[in-house]
Amino acid sequence: MSLPYYLSVFQPDKFGSKTFAMRQSALLLLMVLFCLSGYSQKDGEQAIGQRTEKERAIESQIDAFLNSWNRHDFSDMKNYIAEDCDFVNITGMHWKGRENIQYAHQTYHDDFFKATPMEKRSVRIRFLKPDVAIVHMVWHIGEFIAPDGKKWGGNDDLATIVFVQREGRWMITALENVQIVAEVQQFDPVKIRAKSTE
Repeated sequence: MSLPYYLSVFQPDKFGSKTFAMRQSALLLLMVLFCLSGYSQKDGEQAIGQRTEKERAIESQIDAFLNSWNRHDFSDMKNYIAEDCDFVNITGMHWKGRENIQYAHQTYHDDFFKATPMEKRSVRIRFLKPDVAIVHMVWHIGEFIAPDGKKWGGNDDLATIVFVQREGRWMITALENVQIVAEVQQFDPVKIRAKSTE
């Protein structure tokens, strides 16, 4: 139906100005709802399909960390790890401060991680404040032989990372990494509930 049709429907008629006013109100409401639905859809597409400037800056810092890992050289860690950072690795080792974090990483990469790659799989960013963000990143670590002689890796891990913006740069201030154990994912009660309601 064309715009002239809608305009003709909302012209004054024999029912008088009260009916005309009601029709005008209804038309106005429909137009507002139409505009709002278009606005919401556009915003949703932007959130899914595009990164904001802040999100791109954060992901760039994640890429810098992965680049250090895959070069097995953490001499540039000051560019993305805050001086007062807390880092908990997959085995529960808790390293406090950038100096200790850098030393631990470089020690391991000079030894059993020296040929182990790391690949980013997915990144989800949520802002707690304009200068604080929490990131959940899935990354894949290659296989390696640990100091105890056991074979590890070849799996996905999930890192929870807290970023803070300091002097215009996003820095990692806390990171904890856990292994995603594929065999037990089927027992996740939240996923089970979601499937039961489909």
